[in-house]
Amino acid sequence: MESPRTVALLDVPFRVLGPTPLAPYRLGAQLRAAGLAVRVHDLKPALVARIGRGAYRELSENDGTGKFGEWLFSTHASGDRGRDADDAFLDRFAADLGPLRVVGDPRRWLRRVRDEVVPEFLAEACASVEAAGVPAAVAFACESFQTNAALAVGRWLKRRHPQLKLVLGGTGLPAELGQPFCPAPWIDAVSRTGTDGLLAPLLQALVAGRPRCESGER
Repeated sequence: MESPRTVALLDVPFRVLGPTPLAPYRLGAQLRAAGLAVRVHDLKPALVARIGRGAYRELSENDGTGKFGEWLFSTHASGDRGRDADDAFLDRFAADLGPLRVVGDPRRWLRRVRDEVVPEFLAEACASVEAAGVPAAVAFACESFQTNAALAVGRWLKRRHPQLKLVLGGTGLPAELGQPFCPAPWIDAVSRTGTDGLLAPLLQALVAGRPRCESGER
């Protein structure tokens, strides 16, 4: 079942746990005023249930360990994985693994979560979005440590539904679009920081099948 004029706003790991973020609901109000139906999906609890609240908080609230949260999703976002690259990354930042000792051996735990838990999470995330009907467009607002999770969820959704339009935005995106954005052809548009007022017309255009506007250039 498809929902042809619906936009799904997805909140993915590793945004910090706490009060409900207001940004998706403010954007949702703008989109409804523009004539679109809107759903907000908080996908974070699905991962918290799998890795535990303590580990999730270390990965979302600690600047030193947040990079490992991005690493968990990086191969699922890019499709590339190499043991040597894994070891080099974990060796380089070995001094930052300390807070993750709450899970035992941090390296072993990180690899298990990446290889076993994250695919389960991605499958559940897709099912959650699809349950109420496949939307016409999905938008991700990336803040701290959310970029690779958004790219990975988007990649899985696009493989299942090639017609789906995907928009990536938020303060977590670098000012200059480089890695990991260049190898992400499944993202249809990127909304740079400071262009929030253009998101509603951008999503209207994508839902209507019109060419994407310059403010959402990839």
